[in-house]
Amino acid sequence: MPERDPKEQRDPKEVDLEKVRAAQAGDREAFDYLVERHKDIVYAVAYRFAKDPDLALDLSQNAFIRAYRGIKSFRGKSSFSTWLYRITMNTCIDYTRKRSRSVDSLAVPEEVAEYAGSEPIVASLPREPGADALSSELGEQIQKAIDLLPEYHKSVFVLYEVEGLSYKEIAEVVGCSIGTVMSRLHYARKKLRVMLAPYVEGGGSVSEGGAEDA
Repeated sequence: MPERDPKEQRDPKEVDLEKVRAAQAGDREAFDYLVERHKDIVYAVAYRFAKDPDLALDLSQNAFIRAYRGIKSFRGKSSFSTWLYRITMNTCIDYTRKRSRSVDSLAVPEEVAEYAGSEPIVASLPREPGADALSSELGEQIQKAIDLLPEYHKSVFVLYEVEGLSYKEIAEVVGCSIGTVMSRLHYARKKLRVMLAPYVEGGGSVSEGGAEDA
């Protein structure tokens, strides 16, 4: 039986750090590796916010462009994936805040056009993760309720319940204490129960009232 290549046994976080250092030194292929490795999870987060495949692709690409622009600021105090989560969440939240004021908020900055080129960075991303579940009536009601949550509750809920991050990782992503993460998650769950009650109990629609409570 052939021996495994030692590279295959390396911690992915160590490989990420190695690629980040190379990207910081100007190695474009190293950054392409990071895009390839993390594109699915970035897209999944963006899709949860956008609920539209094309918009999720735009948000994902914009998140990677921001990461490319800011790669030299990465100091390794958290994992690269946590740092990238933070950028992705901020990209989605920024879009949510700006969409009523500008339809051009996702324009690619001129200074990174040479990197982005004519092809989307994340062109090969899956189109609709979890589409089967979301197509069900229950899935639609749950998604509607999540969308009604305030951004600071929604982001914590999505990162914990959907993406499976730990309290510590979420705290690093959103920039708050672990206690605040736990509190926001508690209130997000509470609000979802209130909003979903009409549907669960009598087949009615999601109530927006719960989003305004607590």
